[in-house]
Amino acid sequence: MTLYQSMWRGALALGTFALVTAGSVALTRALTAERIEQHQLAYQYRQLQAVLPASLVTDSQASLLEDTFELPEPERLGHRAPTHGWYVHHADEAAVVLPVITHQGYSGAIHLLVGIDHEGRISGVRVTRHQETPGLGDAIERQRSDWITRFDGLTRHSLPPESWAVRQQGGAFDGFTGATITPSAVINAVHDALRYAHEVRLPITIEEPET
Repeated sequence: MTLYQSMWRGALALGTFALVTAGSVALTRALTAERIEQHQLAYQYRQLQAVLPASLVTDSQASLLEDTFELPEPERLGHRAPTHGWYVHHADEAAVVLPVITHQGYSGAIHLLVGIDHEGRISGVRVTRHQETPGLGDAIERQRSDWITRFDGLTRHSLPPESWAVRQQGGAFDGFTGATITPSAVINAVHDALRYAHEVRLPITIEEPET
């Protein structure tokens, strides 16, 4: 075998190996992409269920995920691009789920979902993404503590404006030992979401009962 033939055979073998490797990677990505998307949708569905009134929770994942509307003035909820919320209704009950981003977190942006029913009550709040300190700021996660459930049932007028703060700052909410920035960011974001729901045009008509 000549040197030229040897080089050609080596190049052919290397090219074949590269094609097979690239094909395997592409096939793996194609096979896993759909599975990853399904997991992401299932996670979003569970989070939406968690913040909706129990009477409006549906067994249909597709139906719930598709009940969307474009958010007016999304920048008021911390968004820097157009985005959507969710509107769910049945019989005489209705609720919206607002995606909220606060940029006041200790380690970066905190993403939340805030459910608000037709009487202006918070039906649930969940943190969906954050970068807060593990073992400290991550107490905003429902699986870490029940702190986030403190908002359930509150309306815009349940507390005076100055009470929407941690106790260390004269407010009505517990903070975390050694951490006030993280809970303060979430409290402010939820309060902003309540004001937003009353001040912009949404699919839901809020009829808050007199207090």
